Amino acid sequence: MEWQPTPFTAPLLVAAVASFGFAGYALKNRLRGGKPLVASFIGVTVGAGVWALAYAAQLSATTLAETLFWNRFVWIGIGVLAVAWPAFVLAYVDWRAWLRPRRFVVLCVVPIAVVVAVLAVGADPLFYRSSSLSAPNGYLVLTFLPTPALIGFMAYTYTVNLLTFLVLGSVALDRDGVFRRQAALLLVAGVAPMTAGIVGVWGVFGTTFVDYTPITFVMTSGVLGWVVFRYRLFDLSPVARDVVFANLSDGVVVVGSDRRIVDVNGPARALFPSATIGSGVDDAFEGAPAVVDAVDDGSGSARKTEMGTDIRVTIDCGTESRILTVTPHEIAGNAAGPSAVGGTVLLFRDVTAQETLQRRYRALIEKSPNVIAVCGTDGLLRYASPSVERLLGHTPSEVEGRPAIDFVHPDDREESQRVLERAFETRDPQTVAHRLIHANGNWRRFETTVERLFEDTDEVVITATDVTESRRYEQRLQVLNRVLRHDLKNDANVIGGYAGLLRDHVDDDGAEYLDIIDRKVQTLTHLSDQAREIDVALHNDGGRATIDLSELLSRLCTSLESAFPHANVSVSVPETAVVRADELLESAVRNVLENAVVHNDGDAPVVEASVAAAAGGYRIAVEDDGPGIPSVERTVFSEARETPLEHASGLGLWLVHWIVSQSGGDLTIETREPRGTSVSMWLPAADGADRDPATER
Repeated sequence: MEWQPTPFTAPLLVAAVASFGFAGYALKNRLRGGKPLVASFIGVTVGAGVWALAYAAQLSATTLAETLFWNRFVWIGIGVLAVAWPAFVLAYVDWRAWLRPRRFVVLCVVPIAVVVAVLAVGADPLFYRSSSLSAPNGYLVLTFLPTPALIGFMAYTYTVNLLTFLVLGSVALDRDGVFRRQAALLLVAGVAPMTAGIVGVWGVFGTTFVDYTPITFVMTSGVLGWVVFRYRLFDLSPVARDVVFANLSDGVVVVGSDRRIVDVNGPARALFPSATIGSGVDDAFEGAPAVVDAVDDGSGSARKTEMGTDIRVTIDCGTESRILTVTPHEIAGNAAGPSAVGGTVLLFRDVTAQETLQRRYRALIEKSPNVIAVCGTDGLLRYASPSVERLLGHTPSEVEGRPAIDFVHPDDREESQRVLERAFETRDPQTVAHRLIHANGNWRRFETTVERLFEDTDEVVITATDVTESRRYEQRLQVLNRVLRHDLKNDANVIGGYAGLLRDHVDDDGAEYLDIIDRKVQTLTHLSDQAREIDVALHNDGGRATIDLSELLSRLCTSLESAFPHANVSVSVPETAVVRADELLESAVRNVLENAVVHNDGDAPVVEASVAAAAGGYRIAVEDDGPGIPSVERTVFSEARETPLEHASGLGLWLVHWIVSQSGGDLTIETREPRGTSVSMWLPAADGADRDPATER
């Protein structure tokens, strides 16, 4: 076979060697840029290499048969490149949806069909008509007339290439730093061959029928090498940083092996304004020397920080300090092999809010007046708050790791164990009253709540409240209350009995004093009954009942007239007035009615009782013509503190106030002119229970 020299043989061979060299390098070093990106890059370099090498052979052939033979391999290179180049651009911008098999096959249909057809029948007559060899440039070249198929395929490839150029151009405009330079150089590597091919067809270069597309691969090979080695095409994050870099809420800084910043995203720049592309790490992180140490550790100096291990740093951001965690990751450099260190990626996470919240929770737990503990399914205490030492005399270290049930009184352990087990089975908090052992050997009474810490954990949180003193105080009050009421009523009855016996032994003057004794005995007996009702009111469970105020007030007024026939009692009620109130409401209304008569100094007390509709409920009004209730007793409940009772009605007012409040209503006491008192009780209607009276009126 005879070969002819041409001016383009050497450049084409150089382009082929460079392209195959890049492909071999990528295969040997297993570049880490992601499989689609690396595979498509290898496809681009192999396609370019085959095209350049085959075209060099085609130009060197001296017969038409040999020229057409090598031309078939040219079309193989063209077909590979027609698939690999758009795939490479799609992988670079991370449009992975187009790289899935169903869509990727669209890119392959036309090039594969062309290659198969050329191998089967040849480019002549598929793409060429009247093909021959001529020497317009001083050496033999293939001349031909293009067929419609060739024009159609060229239109297809130009359209696809133009779309890839638009993608790369938009990336170069939208990005900055290393990624802008990457995209710009890749755009040059794609535009140059197509431009050279089009210009060559027009004869601008003075030679005709020579395809300058593969000849430009000499230049594009150099551009690709610059992108791969200088701008770390496969080491640094590809252009899809909109998703994985630029839009990260955490800060990211990429530092090269020369200790200069290669790239930085917005959150990192906000934390470190001096961290700009090209700046040194010493200047960028002047206020955070621990970050500089992490970079130096990744650059081969004596290691102080493990890669991938969080470092906690505090930086000054003007008016406030920020707490950050910094995680360094190494980048392996390709020039010296995969294991060589080529830089460091620093991930910054602002944990100021999280740290502040944790400190608050820690302070709340440590300063809590209750014992707070965490227990696992094995029954062992995994955490105990510092308050355990103050309340039970045990240090947290003495408690943690021990079974929780060990601290419970033997008589209370069975119920406590059941509560603990139920807490693991349900989301609802479980409560138990039990005794816990103090370090001094005494038993303390606690009310404890046990509930799941989180739904997906095998731990429960235990909150134990020491009620020893409150229970003891309550018990003493109950005993004192019962004894006082019992003795008071018994002694009053005894006094009344002896006073009755004396009536047959005293004259008319003495009878007046016996009447006073009878009235005081009645007052003491009434006071004892009120104390009993208050005790019931304070210890009931706050149950609500549906009550008809019309029926209730009418019945109580009839009873009042029977008990005090000298009183003038009138009542005005609607047909029905149904409310939702405390079950003890009857005691409150009776107390108000009796106070209106008992504490009236007139010979014929006047009492006017009524029920009327009010916004969202009904109002009971009881008015009298008595001396009035002292202001100090009218305001005891509104001032939320106890004051000395100057009148026996004061105890009754407390009872009325508590019952009405527990009913969701309110109590109003006003002085009438020229004398008398008006007591008003508003209660919510049965269909409006639990409304806020302050918002109803």
